[in-house]
Amino acid sequence: MLNNLKHFFYIFIVLCVFVLGLNVYAVHNHLVIVYPRDGAVITANSTFFIGNTNPKATLTINNKPVKVYSNGAFVRVFDLKQGENLITLKSNFQNDLKEKNLRIFVKPAQASGNNENINKFYPLKKKLIVNEETPLRQTPYGNRLTPVKKGVIFEAIGVQNNHYKIELDKDKFAYILKSATHNYSKNYIKNQILDKIFFTEDAKNIIIKIPLKQFELVELEQKDNKLSVKINNAQLTFNDYIVKSPYIKNFEFNNNRFVVELLSNGFYGYDYFYEQGCLVLKIRKPFSKGLRGKIIAIDAGHGGKELGSVGPTQVPEKDINLAIALYLKNILEKKGAIVVLTREEDNFVGLYKRVEIANAHDADILISIHNNALPDGQNPYVIHGTSTYYYHEQALDLANIVQNELLKATGFINHGVKHGSLVLTRPSMPMSILVEVGFMINPFEYEQLLVPNNQKAYAMAICDGLRKYFDFE
Repeated sequence: MLNNLKHFFYIFIVLCVFVLGLNVYAVHNHLVIVYPRDGAVITANSTFFIGNTNPKATLTINNKPVKVYSNGAFVRVFDLKQGENLITLKSNFQNDLKEKNLRIFVKPAQASGNNENINKFYPLKKKLIVNEETPLRQTPYGNRLTPVKKGVIFEAIGVQNNHYKIELDKDKFAYILKSATHNYSKNYIKNQILDKIFFTEDAKNIIIKIPLKQFELVELEQKDNKLSVKINNAQLTFNDYIVKSPYIKNFEFNNNRFVVELLSNGFYGYDYFYEQGCLVLKIRKPFSKGLRGKIIAIDAGHGGKELGSVGPTQVPEKDINLAIALYLKNILEKKGAIVVLTREEDNFVGLYKRVEIANAHDADILISIHNNALPDGQNPYVIHGTSTYYYHEQALDLANIVQNELLKATGFINHGVKHGSLVLTRPSMPMSILVEVGFMINPFEYEQLLVPNNQKAYAMAICDGLRKYFDFE
């Protein structure tokens, strides 16, 4: 009860600030520039001027008229030339003239480093052990493969760009950050034989255990209702195993790879780790119908020192994200869901900590709530709308359903369901998506995002998306 009162008090304060701000704008003339700052150096041929003034004022930028919205907001894209640009903004309300002058510098973007010594490949043979979980990549700083867990042992064949190079298969290589490893001096087993595999279950998961003499690199690939597991530097010779789970349609193995095929239409979460000398693979069982009993982790993006995007009237994204998250929590709990918040107030929480919170509560779904912005050189009147991000294929259906519900609620244009390698979309368990409800720097969308009734409607839309996903599945 106290938590709910605190949540609604926070929303009430945000609303009061917004309403009081409107009253101030109606009486006094002012001119506030939120972006860019004076003296800014950018590498694009245009930028957008974001700020607020009296809603009834006449506003110009370098003598060109600029639209002022009903809440005093303005956003104007302005072309720039190389070098120094002198910009004058003038706001006139009842002969009360406010003027601000900015200098904006445009410099060409620096070419990405292509230093021969940095990019050069140096061959070597070196045995290493991973000292912290780290990405495995297709190229140095390139696309991610399955994360590498602490304790994995491997042999490097070279070094490049502060990464060790690993041979996974013939003509297939991967890279791992040098700083995440250290030398391994004990006996290294080449091509270890794995002959035992055990299938068990708990209340929510199918559990597969494979005893190992040393922890190996693993690659997981999910497609439709199949999960392919490749164990590097190993030969699978499983015998005398029994697949006990009624959720598994088929299990097969060959060389260093095995494939689990579920009876269901897709996957609902999976993860792997090493424990007591075993590779442990967890596969989430199919979800039951409805929201009741589901554990939903809600992440309100940014917070504390991280403002996120800041809108024309200086309301930061973090506040809108939290308001929607708190409404969503209340709605979901009334429908019987168990809700976990990564933050309940305006405080800073690290990105990876947010994932840890969801994992600690064994969440079924992790949904991160954000609102969008753009870099210099792009136009928020052209690029805007609602979007939803996913990373693993298993989350695509959920992303599509939530996106469709948000589009109905917002009335914004469809900015698309997008594949994105983000900290809050990369977890494979829980199933994870990130929504960008609207654009903070599009004046119309920003104005709608500030309205508490709209925030509640957007939260209801996300809830409806979750409900339809569970009912569909």
